[in-house]
Amino acid sequence: MPTPRLTPQQDRAWSLLVGVMTWLPAELDAHLDRAAGLSHAEYQVLRWLSLSEDREVHMTRLAATASVTPSHLSRIVARLEKRELLTRSNDPTDARRTLARLTAAGARVVEEVEPGYAAEVRRLVFEHLDPGQAEQLEGIAEALLTPLRSDCVGLLPPRALRPSDIS
Repeated sequence: MPTPRLTPQQDRAWSLLVGVMTWLPAELDAHLDRAAGLSHAEYQVLRWLSLSEDREVHMTRLAATASVTPSHLSRIVARLEKRELLTRSNDPTDARRTLARLTAAGARVVEEVEPGYAAEVRRLVFEHLDPGQAEQLEGIAEALLTPLRSDCVGLLPPRALRPSDIS
């Protein structure tokens, strides 16, 4: 029977992960607020719309790819719609579904913000990891997220081929 408490190693690992989950988004929120007056969640919505075909996505899929709950997404989309960074409409093929579409203004915001955002993510995360650790981080994050939200993982692009994968 497992012990009811975490082992010292599990407790330390968990505390470190909680710290990353708390402080990394706070740092990215501050950067994006300075850069464009956006929260990290708002930027993720715009970013995923910009990466999608036709810059248009069903709200359910957008919630999964942007890693926000559907109710949180509704509030985010309402704020972004007021700023004319995206629009919402009923899906012409299924009126029960709502589509979010990036506007030209929203696309400009993503285009302007993305280089600084990528640099900030590199500075805060990837500059502290060697390539092997970055690959491990990808695997660990996927292993943790899959049982929680396999739909989120399934919507991401596939893992990139590594030189060791090519024979």
